[in-house]
Amino acid sequence: MEIRCMVAGDFFTNCYIAWGCGPGPAVLIDPADDAPGLLRLLDSLELTPEAVLLTHGHYDHILAVPGLQKRWPDLPVYCHPLDVPQALTERDMGRTWPTVASFANLRPLAGGQELTLAGLAFRVLHTPGHTPGSVVFQAGDALFTGDTLFHGDIGRTDFPGGDDRQINASLAKLAALEGDFRVLPGHEEDSTLEEERRGNPWLRAAAGL
Repeated sequence: MEIRCMVAGDFFTNCYIAWGCGPGPAVLIDPADDAPGLLRLLDSLELTPEAVLLTHGHYDHILAVPGLQKRWPDLPVYCHPLDVPQALTERDMGRTWPTVASFANLRPLAGGQELTLAGLAFRVLHTPGHTPGSVVFQAGDALFTGDTLFHGDIGRTDFPGGDDRQINASLAKLAALEGDFRVLPGHEEDSTLEEERRGNPWLRAAAGL
C-alpha cells in the first residue's frame, strides 16, 4: 500500500491518499480544504478516487468533498451516522460550516465494519470522544486516527459532542491493539502506536500503562 499525505487548510489538516501499486483507483481519507490542490496531486499520480473515508465530520476534514464530487458525482463518502449532522457553529468558530449531510452518495460506517476499496482492506474502529462519530481506519500496518490520537497528544473534547469519558475509552481501545502500527493523525507529524504507548501521557493514563 502506498500512502501520500497532503497538508491543507487553515488548520493544516492531513489529507491522505492510499492506493495499491501504480496508477489506478485510490481512497481519500479526510479531504481537507484544498480541492484544486488535491485534484492536481491525484492527476499527477494518475489516481482516481474510488471512495472518501471521513474520520469525523468537522469542517477542516471535509471541505474538499464538494470539489471532488463536482468532478466525480458518484464518488461515495463514508462517515459514521453520528457525525453526519456534525458541524462547528458560529458560537464555536465564528461562522457556520457545511455538514456531511450536504454531500451526495453518503454511506454509513459502523465499528467493526470491514471495507474493501481500491483493492485495499480497511477495518473501522468506532472511537468517540472528539466527536460522537469519530472513527479510526486500520489498513495494513497503518492507523488513520483523525483527531482521536496525535503524536504525544489527543483530540479536543470541548467542542459540541466531545466527551472525556468516551475519548479515554477510545484511547484504551487503541492502546490494546495487538502489535505496532503507523499512527497517521489528522494534524501534525506521524508516529507509531508503540511510541504513543511509551510516551503519550493521555494514552498511557487512559490505558492504565
